[in-house]
Amino acid sequence: MKQKFILLALLIILSLLLMSCSEPEIQGGTEVRIDNESPGEGGLINIGCIEPLSFNPLLVNSKSYGDICKLLFNGLVEYDTNLKPVFVLAETINFVEGTGQAIVKLKENLRWSDGVSVTSADVKFTLDSIKSAQDSVYKLKLNHIVSYQIVDDVNIKINFGNTAYNAMDALSFPIIPKHIFGINPNATPLGTGPYKVVSYSKLKNMTLEPNEYSLQSNKPYITKIKVNFIKDIDSFDTAFQSGQIDIINASSYDWEKYEELREVNTYKYLSRDYEFIAVNFQNPVLAEKEIRKALMYSINRKSIIEKYLLGNALITDTPIRYDSWMFDGDINKYFYNKADAQYAINNAGFSYNEASKTFEKEIDNKKQELRLSLITNSENDYRRKAVEEIKKSLEDIGFIIDLKILPFEELKKQIDSKKFDLALVGMNFSPEADLYDFLHSSQAAGGKNYGGYVNSRVDLLLEQSHNVLTQEERYVNYVELQRIIKDELPVLSLFYKEYALAMRSKVKGEIQADSENLFRTFNNWYITEPLRQNE
Repeated sequence: MKQKFILLALLIILSLLLMSCSEPEIQGGTEVRIDNESPGEGGLINIGCIEPLSFNPLLVNSKSYGDICKLLFNGLVEYDTNLKPVFVLAETINFVEGTGQAIVKLKENLRWSDGVSVTSADVKFTLDSIKSAQDSVYKLKLNHIVSYQIVDDVNIKINFGNTAYNAMDALSFPIIPKHIFGINPNATPLGTGPYKVVSYSKLKNMTLEPNEYSLQSNKPYITKIKVNFIKDIDSFDTAFQSGQIDIINASSYDWEKYEELREVNTYKYLSRDYEFIAVNFQNPVLAEKEIRKALMYSINRKSIIEKYLLGNALITDTPIRYDSWMFDGDINKYFYNKADAQYAINNAGFSYNEASKTFEKEIDNKKQELRLSLITNSENDYRRKAVEEIKKSLEDIGFIIDLKILPFEELKKQIDSKKFDLALVGMNFSPEADLYDFLHSSQAAGGKNYGGYVNSRVDLLLEQSHNVLTQEERYVNYVELQRIIKDELPVLSLFYKEYALAMRSKVKGEIQADSENLFRTFNNWYITEPLRQNE
């Protein structure tokens, strides 16, 4: 009996072992799919754009269409990832020594996407179009261009007048074809970029395919782009979340919400949007450098970024971005420190009056208190919150702050008339980061030197930068300017905002966004298999 029991147990164990080694059952209806993530040609990507009144890139002030234009057009000069101007359609720009004249030579064998040759006549037509336009976004760039004339098919002479200041930036606009826009200023776009328009349906969409005449040597993997026309800026979020578009340029501070969506990746980049506090130098208290230092040490920039911008900004002590070729490479000098702030107040000679509960000092035979007005605009949600925190931080170390949150037009009036002490404002700096308008003493009235800062050395460095021709000389000047800005604090720099490109995870490859060209590495993007075959 015992032997029979042992035999039965062995048979049960053997059957269990055989079952465990058998192939597992796949439940009906379950699909097991492993995407091929190696690069391959094909696929469709959907992009959103507000349909412009004109597709002429010189006449449109539209951020969404401006981004699309990077896929369709090129300039003589464009900005690289370090905000340095580099030749694109131009082969060379040679200046006639001792003059403001330059010969711009085009690269050989340039063609528009319809196969027609690009010539200097197209460059002249582009310059004429900007000059004659009432409100072209590129019009200011041509202020330094006095005249221009065609030399031959690939050369054009441009006269910059007495100075060739920043000629590279002056030529950083898209070149358009005379044979297309000369006939119809609102023609369907045609350029020299990596893609061309193959179909257009008004109010609906525009389809792009690779341009066989593109300057770029590597052919893009993605063979079709559908540009879906979105009715307004507020509708982009809905279009992305619903799957109508695959990409959204997220410039709101809460862009991290897209990371919570299924199969979406985000690619952060540093924007042009610089936040700072303008300082009115007509106030004798603020004319004291140590008081400006006390203000910088008192403001907790990290806390403001984390609370009101969800961490999406980068602290800076100067208007020069850390990714710029002109950045001096030094780390930030100022950090939130109440002890350093109090030390700076003491160094400025202010003493605490127990009776009035204020810090005081006699300046020019008049008693001055550490009492300042702080203003910002009511339309900006983050600024409304930030000034409340700044007020509290400054009052914690002895300042008295009179806070005013004003409509933008009223804020502008007060700044223009110098009826303020401190103003939390922002500026969208162009990539060349020209600080002349921002800091030169001549710009205190009617310019962007809002606080009326005057420094003869800064004036000289800025003037020299307007007159030197080499990038190396300009770099040297701007390194010294950054040192002076950190020491003198003509403005209280806060940070540059960070934005992101949110994208469906079906898109792979070398995806790097930057403020000057969201699609800079687009030729290296690709769609995963089998999606690129299904679309």
